[in-house]
Amino acid sequence: MNVLPIDYQRLLKGYYEAERLPRDFSPERIVPDFSFNVLNPMGLLYKPVVDDNFLENGGKKPIWPNDREFAVCLTHDVDLVSLYSLKEFTRARWKGVSGNKSALKRFKNILGMGMDRLRYKGIKDPLHCYEKWLNVEADMNAHSTFFFWPGAQSITKPHPTDCSYELDDPVVFDNQRCCVAEMIKEIDRQGWDVGLHPSWYSFNDTGELKRQKEQLENVLGHEIVSIRQHYLHYDIRITPRVQSEAGFKYDSTLGLNDNIGFRFGTSYPWNLYDLEAENELPIIEIPLIVQDNALLHSNKGMRLDEDTAFQYVIQMADSVERVGGVLTLLWHPNTIVRQDWWNLYLRALNYLKQKQVWFASVKEIGEWWTQNK
Repeated sequence: MNVLPIDYQRLLKGYYEAERLPRDFSPERIVPDFSFNVLNPMGLLYKPVVDDNFLENGGKKPIWPNDREFAVCLTHDVDLVSLYSLKEFTRARWKGVSGNKSALKRFKNILGMGMDRLRYKGIKDPLHCYEKWLNVEADMNAHSTFFFWPGAQSITKPHPTDCSYELDDPVVFDNQRCCVAEMIKEIDRQGWDVGLHPSWYSFNDTGELKRQKEQLENVLGHEIVSIRQHYLHYDIRITPRVQSEAGFKYDSTLGLNDNIGFRFGTSYPWNLYDLEAENELPIIEIPLIVQDNALLHSNKGMRLDEDTAFQYVIQMADSVERVGGVLTLLWHPNTIVRQDWWNLYLRALNYLKQKQVWFASVKEIGEWWTQNK
């Protein structure tokens, strides 16, 4: 029986989140995290209370392929394609120059450009191994979603946090030299889902989002249906409508940067809502539950070690299994250089493989949910 002072429909539609935005919230501010969440003060952030309520009132658990007990959605935000790219370093340094009013800091960034060129010349790039992610996931009979940045030429309003790589930058994929666009096409050709990881200022601008979507679609030669906003930069009052107007079918932004858990009280996909027009949108949310940065980053979030983080993954998996929902994981490909981060991903996959789970991408989850809800 629901005894909590929460209207679950209002929670899913986003009213509580909109009401709890800080007074100084603006397009420049990073999205408020778990401390502003209505469930957090009640100690309910780690419990899928909406799903529990649904089942307690006669609802049936979702049906997943091959009668699997729950689904695991694997995702990767591609913020960097190279660790030692002189081009990426120069672009990132130039952002520091052009966006900084301090003459001393501008000088230091310019000096840094020259040092970067000397430091990394001729070194094999440790991120040029994207095939490792595909091979590990293929062993699990799984496909994931890779959210790629569309390149700066489709961006009209840049932000210092935007990604710095371009689609024509050189990389090595499966021991073959190619450009980023060619790597994206090969990942797509092998059956993985490619989604959009757009710019900071795309969250409230339909035209900006459409241009970036079209840029990546031109690379692939087909439609892109999946999206996750960079830095989870999202405004519940605006972004659902903007994403829907831009033609996306599935979003997986609604998670947390500094914690894990159920931001909207659910592990089930649901249709997003336009708070201004007060109507349901055709875009489906596959909520983000666990992010690597939130678990393991040393300067923000939970700041856990590998073993403790693994216990949290188990806890989230058990909660999702109980209600038969979707456990969405986010691992950034650039973290492969950190052995404990990579180990945790492998441990999580091996643990989940022992359970009756369906591994899937955002697109696969969304298509199945649309056909079977």
